[in-house]
Amino acid sequence: MTDDLMKSSGSGDAGNSTHADEQRLYPKVRFRGFDESWRTEKLKNIGESFSGLSGKKSSDFGHGEAKYITYLNILNNPIIDTKLTDKIEIDNKQHLVKKGDIFFTISSETPQEVGLSSVLDTNLNECYLNSFSFGYRLKEISMFDNLFNSYNFRSPNFRRKMYILAQGISRYNISKKAVLNETICFPKISEQKQIGKLIKLMNSLLSLQQRKLELENKLKKQIAFYLYSFTLTPNFKHIEVKNKKLGDIVDISNGIMGDSQKKSGNFKLTRIETISNGKIDLSRTGYIDQVSDEKKFLEVGDILYSNINSLTHIGKNAIVKEKHLPLVHGINLFRLHITNNQITPNYLHGLLNLPKYKWWVKSHANPAVNQASINKTELSSLVIKYPDLDIQNQINNINYSVAQYWDIQYSKKESLCQLKQFLLQNLFI
Repeated sequence: MTDDLMKSSGSGDAGNSTHADEQRLYPKVRFRGFDESWRTEKLKNIGESFSGLSGKKSSDFGHGEAKYITYLNILNNPIIDTKLTDKIEIDNKQHLVKKGDIFFTISSETPQEVGLSSVLDTNLNECYLNSFSFGYRLKEISMFDNLFNSYNFRSPNFRRKMYILAQGISRYNISKKAVLNETICFPKISEQKQIGKLIKLMNSLLSLQQRKLELENKLKKQIAFYLYSFTLTPNFKHIEVKNKKLGDIVDISNGIMGDSQKKSGNFKLTRIETISNGKIDLSRTGYIDQVSDEKKFLEVGDILYSNINSLTHIGKNAIVKEKHLPLVHGINLFRLHITNNQITPNYLHGLLNLPKYKWWVKSHANPAVNQASINKTELSSLVIKYPDLDIQNQINNINYSVAQYWDIQYSKKESLCQLKQFLLQNLFI
């Protein structure tokens, strides 16, 4: 289907004409065979709004109760089907929702969630909309495709309009009148159906790839368990294991102060977010212009360790590789520098990510209101078990192969995400 896509022959800027009858609207990318200009209309001219109902939620379905479309249903789903679990006791039967209805959130703690929409793509009996949202019903439903609408009303261009309309400080609201005064662009329905099918296909591929990653992650953890318990192969039986405190294996040091929000400088400076995904992300660093202590430059094999974080994320770590350098060790992350030549950095990195070591750190951390911490003395007391270097290297090689395969699958997911974002930005106006 993507082979039929091409650059639009029209100009996406043509809509800047001052005369409405001269406006010619084209997306930047569209399917072959479509060359007509898109229409643009104010929402109030092609449909009408209706309010949601307030009422008492009920867990039992009985007399006078009905299914209930909630704020979270809209927030989490661009298109709503029959999977609705909330129910409500109602006093009247006004504003029953219908297939093709579009729902907008009207209040949220973040402006990104205000004006978010979902389309109902199924026929539901006795179903209503909650009062934290409002509904919108098109007058000529035959002119619109539900799949297309679900993505068009969530496209970057339309979401930008909703973001601008959001009003508030601690809580953001959006006016129904303001939404109805906004414009929406759309082509004829045959082109709508093509676009809807393509984005649906992209979503399906992304869901499959995400599921594959989740299964691969479980497999990776299971392999790690067998590797580090020396039960994966017969060769690993009767292995002599050494026990050492972490403080006897590594030098644990603090980083230097710097401006973690600085956008440029001579050297990149690590911060907590740098290792938030378990790897060193050079796009999430601060900067520093001068480093007075050369020892603050990280070396290949150093491990950055999260010692101040929420209890869920404390103990997260990442290993420094050649491609990351030069990189300066910033505050709020411990640096583990191996001083014992009997253990390899990759082996220690894998070991520290095992559930039992993560649990040990959480159980020895000092909890606070919004974060927990573990001090250098406490972390130094963690007992590490490791075999001789030959076994370590065998385990490292297996881990490397597993990690390489996982990275390939993750890259596929990232590529799909980028392609979907490109389509959302360029297939819609």
